[in-house]
Amino acid sequence: MLAYLKGVIVTKEISGGPVDRLVLDVNDVGYELSVAHSTLLLLGQVGETVIVYTSIAIRETEWTIFGFRDTSERQLFNLLQSVTGIGPKLALGLVGTLGIETLVEAVLSENQKMISQAPGVGAKVAQRIILELKTKMEEFSRTLGSKPLEPFTGKSAVFEEVTEILANLGYTATEIHAALKKAKEKNIEADSAEELVRFALRALSAPQSA
Repeated sequence: MLAYLKGVIVTKEISGGPVDRLVLDVNDVGYELSVAHSTLLLLGQVGETVIVYTSIAIRETEWTIFGFRDTSERQLFNLLQSVTGIGPKLALGLVGTLGIETLVEAVLSENQKMISQAPGVGAKVAQRIILELKTKMEEFSRTLGSKPLEPFTGKSAVFEEVTEILANLGYTATEIHAALKKAKEKNIEADSAEELVRFALRALSAPQSA
């Protein structure tokens, strides 16, 4: 119905939850959009003109416009809603918390712990996402660029254990994903959670330019 909206940012409201609020002035009409926190932070400042890609959820009592930075984010949002029991707000929370690359690789590597870091996503929901979306995620990953994303190799149980340890230490899903991806690039063996945790902590404490 609406592919995108181009307009001036009027209001940015942080809810403290997985879904924030953005008001966009499009030719003197104010549109209220529900967006992920990461999207709200990166879209621009109040008074700037931006393009926001959209998806509309229609319910008996309300219409909700969801906003995204690009079409890939929107496509993944719609893909998540094909999973039994996942509605638009939970799907937006998943995309916003984990990001496209982290979420795709978590599904492909069956990293349940990583997926469970999104608000409102428990073990059963994470399992269902993996079960119902793994094949579709393989296809989706090929649309993201010239080089398809590859899942982590090694024992997924070890990656899950390391994910949980790092999450308990206060690291975010994005930080954990970056550290585990670096371990994959360096061919760190995934047979030992202890070794992988040591490598991840070194990677996380290293300067960004390293």
